[in-house]
Amino acid sequence: MNKPRIPNRGDQTRESLLRAALNVFGRDGFHAASTRAIADAAGVNQALIGYHFGGKEGLYLAVFEDIAERMSAQMAPAAETSIAELSTISPESPDRIDTCLRCIDMIFSGLLEMLGQNPDATGWVRLVMREQQDPTKAFEILYGGAYGKMLGALTAIVATATGLQAESQECRLKALMILSQVMFVMAARTTATRHMGWVTLGPTELEMIKQQALANVYAQFNGDVKP
Repeated sequence: MNKPRIPNRGDQTRESLLRAALNVFGRDGFHAASTRAIADAAGVNQALIGYHFGGKEGLYLAVFEDIAERMSAQMAPAAETSIAELSTISPESPDRIDTCLRCIDMIFSGLLEMLGQNPDATGWVRLVMREQQDPTKAFEILYGGAYGKMLGALTAIVATATGLQAESQECRLKALMILSQVMFVMAARTTATRHMGWVTLGPTELEMIKQQALANVYAQFNGDVKP
C-alpha cells in the first residue's frame, strides 16, 4: 500500500504563497499588488516567489491554475454525471425536463457548496471578477477549466430540454443566463444579503437561492419547449 505523501517545507511554502497571493491579488489587483506584500502575508522570504513561480506573473497564473484545479475537482463530477444522464433520454421523452432540472440541481449544488463553504471563496470571486473586467492569460486558465465545463454541460442540458441546437447562439445564451443566476448572487453577495435581510450566505440561504433559480429554469423550460 502506498503511503500518503507528507508535504515537505517547499510544498508548504508554495501553498502559503498561493493563499497569500489569492488575498493580495484579489484585494489590490495584479499591478498594484507587490511581491513584498505577498511574501510578508505568507511569512516567507520574498526571493522564494521567484524560486517557486519565476516571478509575480508566474505566481498570478499559478493562483488561477490552483483555482481552476480546485473548482474542476468539485464541479467535474456533476458535469460528467449530467452529460451521462442526458445521453440516456430521447428528445421526445416526456420526463426530459425533469431529468434536465435534476442535472442542473447537481451543478448548482456543487457550485454553491464550493463557493459557500470554501474559506477561499471570497478571494476566488474577487479575482474572477477582476478577470471578467480586464482579462489576462489567467482568464483562459479559468475558462478552459471549470467554467467551460459548467457551461458546456448547461448548454447540453438546455438543448435537451428545449430542442434547440447546442451550437446555436440562443441555446448558448440561455445556458449562460442560467449560470449567471447563481454567479450574480455570489459576486454581489453584499447586495444580496442586504436586500434579503440576511446576515450571511449560509447553507439555508444558499438552498433558498438554488431553489429559486431552479424554479426560474423550470418556468423557462416549460415556456421554451419546441413542439
